[in-house]
Amino acid sequence: MLRNMASACLFTAVIALAAFATTGAESGIPEAPAPPTLRVAQWNIGHFSLGHKNHSTIAPDASDARAAEYRAKIDSLGTDFLGVSEFDPAFDTTGTSTEEAVFAEFPSRVVGPKNGYQCNAVFSRFPCLRSEVVDFDQRYQKTYFIDAVYEIAGKEVHVVQTHLDWNANEKATDARPTQIRQLIRHFRDVPYVILCGDFNVCGAGEYFTFLQAGWKLANCGPEAGCLDTHISADRRMPCRRFPLDNVIVKGFLVKDVALDDMDFALSDHRIVVATLEMKP
Repeated sequence: MLRNMASACLFTAVIALAAFATTGAESGIPEAPAPPTLRVAQWNIGHFSLGHKNHSTIAPDASDARAAEYRAKIDSLGTDFLGVSEFDPAFDTTGTSTEEAVFAEFPSRVVGPKNGYQCNAVFSRFPCLRSEVVDFDQRYQKTYFIDAVYEIAGKEVHVVQTHLDWNANEKATDARPTQIRQLIRHFRDVPYVILCGDFNVCGAGEYFTFLQAGWKLANCGPEAGCLDTHISADRRMPCRRFPLDNVIVKGFLVKDVALDDMDFALSDHRIVVATLEMKP
């Protein structure tokens, strides 16, 4: 009799738990919040000269119309963070402020120094807590990265913007792998990192160092495969594929990877866009 009563009690408890599971949300029990998601883009914007010069070539009489084109493209991306390589403080040949002409909609703007072709920037809809510029230990050009820190869902997220050396000569080619290793080492103990940049890799294999260290790739990752963001006829580049631009992360899942500016209307590089889902 006791065994039968215990079975009946167990059956009743199972029914009650099932009913609670189906009606819990309706009874006012809060559901777990969805993980925060961010829309992030990387764009080598080519100094507003389609990459031909390390300064803008936009004439004053074309400045307003051209600025409107850049603003429209950026608006269409819907990004929370936009990382820019080959930025230029001057939008046209008269020195019009790029930040005001093109990026005024972003309340947070972190712009690094201009070193020839090297100029990095991070634009965001989140306030920046702090930032620093870090030079690469080994470099051919005056390459560096910006480390900008933001608070998202109560966590500190480091948004990093960079542009690595390319195959200008043997010294530059040798510098790039050490720059990748420096980035990995610098953020080794940081749980949430969004690294945007023109990595100037000669093929996808150079990204393997990030994968070995546990990072995830937007370009050359499982979501989209390898996407060429640049086309070059430069004989100093021995590779045939150019997945140069990327968003590489720690502490996030990568989704919805896509390219934009496919016809190179605004730069000699396409834009890489991805949705990032923050891990708990």
